[in-house]
Amino acid sequence: MPQAMFAIWWDDTLGPLVGRASPDGFALTGDEALAVFLGHGVNQEARIGYTNLGRGLVVSLMEAPNCIGVLLDKDEDPQVVERNLVRVAKDIDFNSEDWDTEIHAAFDGLKRLMRSSTYDELLARPEVRRMIDDLVEGRLDALHPRHILRAASTYPAAAKYLGSDHEENERTLRDLAAAGLLVPRTYGRRVQCRQCGSSEVEVSLTCPSCDSKDLYKVYAVYCQHCGNRTQALIPDDLTEVCCQYCKAPMKVSDLAVLDVEVLCQECGRASPDPRIALTCTVCGRRLGNVDILGGTGLSYASKIDRRKKH
Repeated sequence: MPQAMFAIWWDDTLGPLVGRASPDGFALTGDEALAVFLGHGVNQEARIGYTNLGRGLVVSLMEAPNCIGVLLDKDEDPQVVERNLVRVAKDIDFNSEDWDTEIHAAFDGLKRLMRSSTYDELLARPEVRRMIDDLVEGRLDALHPRHILRAASTYPAAAKYLGSDHEENERTLRDLAAAGLLVPRTYGRRVQCRQCGSSEVEVSLTCPSCDSKDLYKVYAVYCQHCGNRTQALIPDDLTEVCCQYCKAPMKVSDLAVLDVEVLCQECGRASPDPRIALTCTVCGRRLGNVDILGGTGLSYASKIDRRKKH
């Protein structure tokens, strides 16, 4: 289980500030807090950050200006912690006035979720058991992904007042505009299907020569066994590849990818620049430039222009 969870936040004047932690007695230095913030990028653009402090690895989640960090125990799987930190973050009130209670509840929730992610606990869930049984018995072939890109809008300034549920915040802003309290104005662009209005699209790659979707990916990868750069042809349904030099097997889920190009099975052309095709997940229409560029984002301003009062 993780060693501790802590809350820090960023002040534009003072820099990183250290808040409450769980368990009681755990302390984070200002330099460590700064390192955690830098793990999210110079502009804090990454929601999930990884920071290797001297006493262990920290997985952190950013809800600017707040940041929740988890100090891992030795040999703990950081991806398990990350997945469950994202889950527990939905229940954290980032505007709470009682962070002592909030951080203890969040840490208890994280540990509870991690215990429920063990092999036995997962198989104890009826829906999981049914899915695994169907896979084993051949009633379900495989769990294939649909690569969906969603054009979501977030309002960071509003989140400081309304909380971290971005979808609910957008609904609230629309309610305020409908009630005449805010004025919506055009701002930026968003992907939107002209046929049905959906902003959810499926992303696929096609050959730049013949537009076929039947592509192999040719990866240039780093071999962790011998240290050489090697190439690997990766079709679907592959679990591991072998290094061209030392012949050691490498799991595809652990590959350190250095470069990639696609090889078309229809025309045989290899290219580092495949076409990116966007298809609406609602009506199935393939999106063109107008769909991609024509959607309009919205900003919201006060209906009362205070500048006119002076």
